[in-house]
Amino acid sequence: MSSTRKITYTAVGAAVAAVCLFLTNFGWLKISLLMAAALCYYIVCCKCGFGYGVADVAVSLLLVFFTGGLTPLSSAFLLTAIVFAPYALLSYFIRKLYYTKWQTALIRLGAVAVFANLALVGVWFAAKWIAVDVLTIAGRLGGYAVLALLFTVFALVFDLLFNQLSIRLLKLLK
Repeated sequence: MSSTRKITYTAVGAAVAAVCLFLTNFGWLKISLLMAAALCYYIVCCKCGFGYGVADVAVSLLLVFFTGGLTPLSSAFLLTAIVFAPYALLSYFIRKLYYTKWQTALIRLGAVAVFANLALVGVWFAAKWIAVDVLTIAGRLGGYAVLALLFTVFALVFDLLFNQLSIRLLKLLK
């Protein structure tokens, strides 16, 4: 693939991801839009390489941050920066670990579980800037351990959906 085509993929991916982040202000499907932005990052990584994927993440987050479509340090911006963008980059490295064999599925589940808990720690420390009060939710659920367990389960389900959707989208783009 030529470098012009790679730059075009990166620019389009950054624009679509930025639009998804802008739209989180207006709709109630925030997680779906953040997942779509993560898919954009992942597709650029797979089609153009890891460096272009990192550039895609940086450009879209800087574009959203500086245009003010989202208030700086809003919950959608922080969740993308802490959870969804790093997850898309992690997915690039574990993309060959499919759920078809139990050995590779177990390794993938372990990697996603470790990432989910590290991301939850990041969200925990950034909780004062996020609109959702994570500390209150943790207290209502029974503490941080229960919240971490639920977050890990949701992350594993998210990974399964993300994996299947990304496989289908990459086949459509060939």
